[in-house]
Amino acid sequence: MNKLSPREEEIVALCTQGLTNEAIAHKLGISIGTVNTYWLRIRLKAGTSGKTESVAKIISERADTALRAANVEREAVQRIIAENEQHVVDLRAALALFQLAMEQIKSTVWATDRDLHIHILANGEFPSKHFGVVWEPGKTVYEVFKTQDDKHPAVACHLTALTGKHCNARLTGEFANLSLRVSPLLDEHDDVLGCISILNTVAGE
Repeated sequence: MNKLSPREEEIVALCTQGLTNEAIAHKLGISIGTVNTYWLRIRLKAGTSGKTESVAKIISERADTALRAANVEREAVQRIIAENEQHVVDLRAALALFQLAMEQIKSTVWATDRDLHIHILANGEFPSKHFGVVWEPGKTVYEVFKTQDDKHPAVACHLTALTGKHCNARLTGEFANLSLRVSPLLDEHDDVLGCISILNTVAGE
């Protein structure tokens, strides 16, 4: 359908509000003959034979257009979310790790997702293989600290961070003389995406 002029749009809009031709003429300050002329143009553009049919067709076509646009927009948003969702932890973690690594150059710093899988690892003081475990992205906190016990200080600290709280722990056993600090990794809505962890040698030991 050919595009309506601003005045034709106005007349269609007033008609959908229930105004008669006489009321439309009075509202717009024009004659009834002029209103009828506009309706003739509208019918020609709509390819219809009557006022009611013209309005119905215009409304229907616009509803279809709006629906298609909404579907396209929704699909675009879903695609953007899908493309970025897999990167959001890495991107936020990279920024946080950069700041921590600059402040704690001799520390080992890593970021996990909510399943406690390591996504980024910055080794400062410790080698990539430490305590007989290869510290690398993809490993879980459970694997790194060689335990399946949720009450293990290192694991418990990460689980606490997933609730939105910061946690500090002095480790024991073969990890003695190390201190661990775990903070929640938050998105822009303050929802917890995972954890940021930093491992230090206890000063003086």
